[in-house]
Amino acid sequence: MTRLPLWHHLQEVPADLGATAVTIGNFDGVHRGHRHILEQLQRQAEVRDIAPVAITFWPHPRHVMTGTAQPPLLTGHADRDRLLLLTGLRGVLDLEFTLEFAQHSPEEFVRIFLVEGLGARCVVLGEDALFGRANAGTIETMRELGQKYNFDVITVGEMGVDGEGTGRISSSRIRTALLEGDMRTATEGLGRRHTVTDVVHHGFRRGRELGFPTANLGPRPEGLIPADGVYAGFCTVTAQNPAHVGTAPLAGAPCTISIGTNPTFADDGTPRRTVEAYVHDDHDLELYGDTLRLEFVQRQRETVKFDSVDTLIAQMHEDVEVTRRTLALEPSRVEVTG
Repeated sequence: MTRLPLWHHLQEVPADLGATAVTIGNFDGVHRGHRHILEQLQRQAEVRDIAPVAITFWPHPRHVMTGTAQPPLLTGHADRDRLLLLTGLRGVLDLEFTLEFAQHSPEEFVRIFLVEGLGARCVVLGEDALFGRANAGTIETMRELGQKYNFDVITVGEMGVDGEGTGRISSSRIRTALLEGDMRTATEGLGRRHTVTDVVHHGFRRGRELGFPTANLGPRPEGLIPADGVYAGFCTVTAQNPAHVGTAPLAGAPCTISIGTNPTFADDGTPRRTVEAYVHDDHDLELYGDTLRLEFVQRQRETVKFDSVDTLIAQMHEDVEVTRRTLALEPSRVEVTG
């Protein structure tokens, strides 16, 4: 099995990596703005015939410094690193961010990790990049250190939604869109559909009783959960349950996704927020223990409380038909784009 070029310590960096072009960031979402910088990094590396490498951090530095889970992250740890590697980097140095790590001065950080650790000959950053203790390092600091340690510093302007500088693409903008159920804006900023991933958990089994068996995610999946509502989407299943290994997986299967507290059944005393997906035309799925990745295409309606179970079932039939019409206009997959 080929080992992915993902390193968590400088000791794991291959000795034969050679000189590098490096960028630094949290890369939450690995959205189009991030990929714009990564594309510039790869161009600079190609011109110099050196390896393009990204340095990133986990947990998110703001979470560590504030002791909170704010802001909620667009992507989980593994998904963020996977998306970074998909851009064609020669390596990702994913460093553990701790309060102790945060005490590195800007120069210490550059000397230890960029110069001595990665042999940086070029550093590519956004114009507003900050680094080092108390974010004291600015792009001017990096230029001064580049002169001292003999590496070039290339700055990259912001990428707008229109591909130029209009309507800045940012993780916070995409986060707001998701929390409002605005999948069009989120997809536009990400350059792909937003995904949420988790191992399939046992739910209340209400869907099966109603004729719409669903696969339920757990309470803390990888990826930001969008606003409550019913969505059209696609799902992909990776067999993890030993009993299912070797079976045909689902890849880009159409599904109707429901997010919310199931208010129609609120009287049963279990108002737990759930994410569940009904996979179209496949009523006998037993996915417990497998990994389910949901791709969100469009929000179709809000979550509402129905007067009766019969009314709910009728609406569920309508939701599936709306999903079919929506997905008929969509490719089964949207590739990562610039």
